[in-house]
Amino acid sequence: MKYTNIKSVILSVIILTGMSFSSLSYAGTRIFTDAQKEEKPLNVAETVIETNLLTYEQAVQLAEEENLNLKNNLLTSESTEEVLGDAKNDIGYSMYNPAILASLKLDKNEVLNSQKTDRMDEYIKAGLAFQIKSIFYNINTMSKDIELSQDKIDNEQQKKRIIEIKLQYGMESQTNLTLKQLEIDQMIQDKEKMAKDLQNEYFQLNKQIGFDQFKTYQIAAIPIKYEPLKDTKEDVELRTSQTLDRDITIWGKKQQLDIQRIGVDFYALNFISGFPSNQQANPTPLEAQKIDIKVASNEIEQAKKDVADAVATKYNNIKKLEDVKASTEVTLSQLIERKRTLEVALKAGTVIQQDYNDLVLGLKEIAIGIGKIEAQHELLKEMYNNPLLAGGNVQ
Repeated sequence: MKYTNIKSVILSVIILTGMSFSSLSYAGTRIFTDAQKEEKPLNVAETVIETNLLTYEQAVQLAEEENLNLKNNLLTSESTEEVLGDAKNDIGYSMYNPAILASLKLDKNEVLNSQKTDRMDEYIKAGLAFQIKSIFYNINTMSKDIELSQDKIDNEQQKKRIIEIKLQYGMESQTNLTLKQLEIDQMIQDKEKMAKDLQNEYFQLNKQIGFDQFKTYQIAAIPIKYEPLKDTKEDVELRTSQTLDRDITIWGKKQQLDIQRIGVDFYALNFISGFPSNQQANPTPLEAQKIDIKVASNEIEQAKKDVADAVATKYNNIKKLEDVKASTEVTLSQLIERKRTLEVALKAGTVIQQDYNDLVLGLKEIAIGIGKIEAQHELLKEMYNNPLLAGGNVQ
């Protein structure tokens, strides 16, 4: 086999980034005889359709079964294994043969191929679970926003009726009635947009779990137990270290660097005295390869800094959310006290019902806002605490 062909094989099999990754899901079947008279149990998708309720755990399972990256991961690994094995069979192992350099790189890639499959499966599953949880939170909060929007529309409709009555007695102007109707129309449009945004969240979820894009169903709420983050500076540093050990990008860059170093360490194997010139390897000059290694090392150091910054940023954002929640709760407490005062005044007849209704809606809106803060806080904490997610964007 010519050395130029060997180089071509190496270039085709050293693939560490930019590919789809996955593992196959296998569905078992059960066969029942007429004598057994047993009914086939419902699978997860059929259970959701039957109950019209989807839980977070069910959604994650369906997403893993549906995800093409997971399906392709094992297939890609098996394909690469075949290519590597075939290339090694063509090379041979003689220490006097420059093909040993290609063999060493192929040996390294065989190990990486196995490790990459497991690592990417774990990474993809973590990202899927996070995305599903985020969609669940979005659907839950959007549904509450739409309900609140309708309450506000009903409240403004009541105000409009009061204006209409006053208009009959000359106590209001037609302009104010027109403005109120325009305000209500805008609120209705805003509600319709919210409904479309909610439908889009269902589209995204259905795409993940393999359902028809227009299918809707009840979403089981995920309980949120809000707990402020108590990590110290030392805890953040430990979290950064754990993330650096597990970050898939840094791991891939390190493996690429190891392969580059093999080329430098065994550079002399590219030149064997006595071989015809058309059979000699034509590698990149040694000094250029050494420079490439320095560049790759610098890229790894930069990636490490980026990961450290990402972990610190998530920590800071979590603490900011906690401050926002604390200040919002103060406002809520003030409004709750105001509500008690209005209830007394309402009984005494010194305030009108409309003022009380406005305050109740304000309380409801703030409570929903706090729920959103808690959901964002929970998602950020999950990213921060999970080394697979803390270093960068979720896949």
